Amino acid sequence: MISVNALIEQHTAKVGELTFAYLQAGTGDPLVLLHGFPQHSHMWRSIMPALAEHFTIIAPDQRGMGGSSIPAGGYDKRTMANDMYQLVHEVLGYDRIHLVGYDQGAGTAYAYAATYPEAVRRLVLAEFVFPGFGYEEYIAPKRGWDNGWQLVAFTVPDLCERFIAGRERDLLSWYFQIHCDKPDAVSIDDFEIYVRALQRPGVLRAGFNYFAAVWDDSEHNRELASKGKLSLPVLQIGGEKAVGAFGLPSVQQLASNVRGQVIEKAGHWLTEEQPAAFATALLNFLTEE
Repeated sequence: MISVNALIEQHTAKVGELTFAYLQAGTGDPLVLLHGFPQHSHMWRSIMPALAEHFTIIAPDQRGMGGSSIPAGGYDKRTMANDMYQLVHEVLGYDRIHLVGYDQGAGTAYAYAATYPEAVRRLVLAEFVFPGFGYEEYIAPKRGWDNGWQLVAFTVPDLCERFIAGRERDLLSWYFQIHCDKPDAVSIDDFEIYVRALQRPGVLRAGFNYFAAVWDDSEHNRELASKGKLSLPVLQIGGEKAVGAFGLPSVQQLASNVRGQVIEKAGHWLTEEQPAAFATALLNFLTEE
C-alpha cells in the first residue's frame, strides 16, 4: 500500500507577476489550507494524509513565505486573499472550496470568504483574533505580555529586521516554546526546515509585514463586515494554552453561523501538538451533512 504521505506533490504556479509554491494531495472536493507565521505550507504535512482521504488538499505558501515570490508590498490580507483566489479559481480552476486559515492565514481566509462568499462552502478559522474585532485588545500590554510582545514589535519591520536578521534560529527557538503545551512539539527536522525558510533573503521582512498590515487589515475587516455577516458555516478553533475560546467572540462578530471548539492539551502549534485532534475537528466539521 502506498502511503498518502508519498503522494504529496509539490507544484508552482504563476499568478500575475508572482510565483506561488503549493502542496497538493488527495482527491475529492477542494480544501485549501492557509498557514501562518513563522511557518509555511510544510506545517500541514502532519495532517494532510488524514484530510487527503476525503478532499483534494491545496496548501499554498502565501506571498513572502516558503517557496513563493517575495514582493515588497501587498501584505494586507485583502490583497493576499486575492492572491489565493486567483491561484485557486483562475489557475487551478476550482469554483467552490472548503477553506481553513490558521494564525495570520485566518486573516487571509476571512477576507477570501467575505470577498468571494459564493466561492467558499465551509470556513475554519484557527488560532486568530481579528483586527478590528478584538485583535487590538488581544495584543495590548498586560501582565504576561512577555509571550505576546512580538505581535506589536513586528508591526515595525525596520526595527525588527535590524535586530533579528541573522538570528532567525534564536527567534524560532523562542517562538516555538511559547503559547504551547508541549515545548518540544516541533521536531528537530521541522525546526531546521523553518529556520532555512526564514533565512531566505527577504522572507523575514515579509513575515514582519504580515503583522505590520494590521491597521490596514482592521479597516478592511470593518469594511467587509459592514456589508453583513458571513452566512456560511464557520468553525473557530483555539488551542487551550493559546487563543482558546478568546477568539470565538471575535468571529461571532463576522459570521452568523459559527461554532467554537477548543483543542485540549495544545497551545498555538496545533498541527504539531495535537495533529490527530486537530485533523478530527476539521473532518467532523467539513464532512458533516
